[in-house]
Amino acid sequence: MNIDTFKMIIAIAQSGSISGAADQLGYAQSNISARVHQLEADLETSLFYRTNRGVILTDDGNKFYKKAVEIVNLTEDTINQLQHPKVIEGDLKIGTLQAASATYLPPILTQYHQAFPKVRLTIETGNPTDNIDHVLDYELNGAVIGENIENPSLNFIPLAKEKLCIVSVTPELPDLKTAPFLVFQTGCVYRDVVDDWLKSQGLVIHEAIEFNYLDAVMASACAGLGIAIVPEKIADSFVKNHLLYKTELPVKFSEIQLRFIYRKDYLINKPFEEFINILENN
Repeated sequence: MNIDTFKMIIAIAQSGSISGAADQLGYAQSNISARVHQLEADLETSLFYRTNRGVILTDDGNKFYKKAVEIVNLTEDTINQLQHPKVIEGDLKIGTLQAASATYLPPILTQYHQAFPKVRLTIETGNPTDNIDHVLDYELNGAVIGENIENPSLNFIPLAKEKLCIVSVTPELPDLKTAPFLVFQTGCVYRDVVDDWLKSQGLVIHEAIEFNYLDAVMASACAGLGIAIVPEKIADSFVKNHLLYKTELPVKFSEIQLRFIYRKDYLINKPFEEFINILENN
């Protein structure tokens, strides 16, 4: 067993198939299949369930995968530090709320990239629940979230507070009992604010029109499809250009606390350490 074995298991787990890992690593599919079977024989356990759609980690496979990620990260970081002791390089994978990727993160990422240009940055703007799961599964170094979660496996760094507002195509809000709301999927913090605000008035969303992308929410609001709750920093440019009107929310619902999460047991390499330093000093 060597570092390539760990990289192979990581590739299979993340791609969800032997063929996907073969394409990613540049090996023949038969070669990878044989190596996996040999590894499972050596370990006397199955690492994957085989299905018609690919492979899924078993419980033992999941344990092996998580350790493999730690070992590969530590090995690559050690090699980089020995070969280039004064140069910080490697990979940094961060998940984030879509809105934070347009408001909070850009100056942070610019500062980081200017200081450490050799670090390969990957920013994932996905469903917040998925990002949290990816952090817990060692697939992301960390993530910017707005959700107020508690998990004993995670560290939390408080970031900025993000002010929210309601946007509509008319100066006066429509009747909230019947107005369509442009929202993200259930589980997103912005959706939670909508639900909690309406609940405080004894209401529920009459018609929810769900989106995956903030740009689509804003474009649809401009077209008069419905009203939405969005970060004020995003809304301001639309208001300035007379495309939308904004209405303040009650104080209780007007802000969300952005936080950065990462695993307590994550082996922090130098690129990630420097990123955390920048977060904590901004």
